[in-house]
Amino acid sequence: MFRWLLFTACLSICGGLPAANPIDVILAKDHASRGLSPARTVDDARFLRRITLDLAGRVPSLSELKSFMDQPDRDRAIERLLGSEEFVQYWSELWTITLAGRATGERVDRETLRRWLADRIRANTAFDQVAFDLISATGVTALDGPVNFLVANREDPVTQVSRVFLGVQLDCARCHDHPFDRWTQDDYESMRRFFEPIQLEEVSGGLRLSDAVADRDPDDENLPRFLTGARPRTTAWRKNFALMTIRVKPFSRAIGNRVWQLLLGRGIVDPVDGLSENDQPSVPELHDFLGQHLRDTEFDLRALVRLICSSDAYARQDYGKNSNINQVEQAHCYEAFAARKPRAMLPEQWVLSHRVVTQVSLANAMDAIEEEATFDLVAVNENAVQLVGQSAVSVGGTDPIELQRTSQGLLQELATPSVARVNDLEEMFLATLQREPTAEEFETLATVIGQDVLYALLHCNEFVFNH
Repeated sequence: MFRWLLFTACLSICGGLPAANPIDVILAKDHASRGLSPARTVDDARFLRRITLDLAGRVPSLSELKSFMDQPDRDRAIERLLGSEEFVQYWSELWTITLAGRATGERVDRETLRRWLADRIRANTAFDQVAFDLISATGVTALDGPVNFLVANREDPVTQVSRVFLGVQLDCARCHDHPFDRWTQDDYESMRRFFEPIQLEEVSGGLRLSDAVADRDPDDENLPRFLTGARPRTTAWRKNFALMTIRVKPFSRAIGNRVWQLLLGRGIVDPVDGLSENDQPSVPELHDFLGQHLRDTEFDLRALVRLICSSDAYARQDYGKNSNINQVEQAHCYEAFAARKPRAMLPEQWVLSHRVVTQVSLANAMDAIEEEATFDLVAVNENAVQLVGQSAVSVGGTDPIELQRTSQGLLQELATPSVARVNDLEEMFLATLQREPTAEEFETLATVIGQDVLYALLHCNEFVFNH
């Protein structure tokens, strides 16, 4: 496969072929082996909607839509969003959810963690360094952002570290050997010991996290043991564990899979943290490639996002309701990324998109969207929690895509007022759905007042789903 990638690159340099995104080369081979015909890519307006939702957390504004349609350069749109403060803020929120959930846990300073992540994303800090700092963090919750990751998961830190950074679930092995996987209760206990030296004490800034000195005999069989069998070489057990984590290939593959899932809506390994003997990657070569790409670029998060978003795989549409593909075939297409499976907007996306469309205050979620993004992500998170439902958030997981709205959250969404800026039907469709109304829609809605039209558009499936 990698020889084929090199061959196509050489042909491109020599003028024989246009440059091919390696993701599409890998998937083309996979689709051919399965006998799948990929769906077409979306039109320009739909692409702008998708990329703006995924990178900035909102639908595009009317001015952005007009500017893009005047000169529809997809690569330039990706670069503009990747270089924006909105990307920094929105993706820092996504990673905060992944690390600590949506709820504000007891003694956890969630916003300090998010701001620390925003600083790292803004500086494009190598993501292996970000992971190392999170796993080995010490300090006070109100001052030291990464400490809050460990405090949020203080009851069982090794399980969350394994899920996020290795893509494996050790949960079942806490109580017994996994019946369908290789991880045993001894594996779990040996990994958990890396975190035994952690000490928490109350201080004026919240909680202080530090490590007691781990001074056991290096030949002691009860020393912590990594999943590879490696033992700590020094008494700084957590730093040893952090280095072991970021240096193994499963780390880069797990991060690549998470970024892919956030952008495509489904992981190559699904669930995203469920790699096991039974749940293998749906496209193994792609899983390996994304991990290798991260290592080759020294864990450059933006470079990975850019690569994925510029692929045809990212831009594909669904086959549509009128296709002849049955449900079984459709499932194969989704797992092979031959088509885009529609998924509901994340609650954060709905909150920010509502703000863009109505241009009225929604708990001060975001101001001056068309000029300069200034987020109040505490308010965004509070609104998102209401949309999901407080009870569901409190017991839910930390996968941003997995935990969606409950009936309580749906009622909250339906109760959110929608104030129309204008009564122009065409403009309201462009602002919400990034398309003009059909002749039938225009005729049906021509006499309906603008506020009612906008409410209907903000709650219809075409708006709520990220197609």
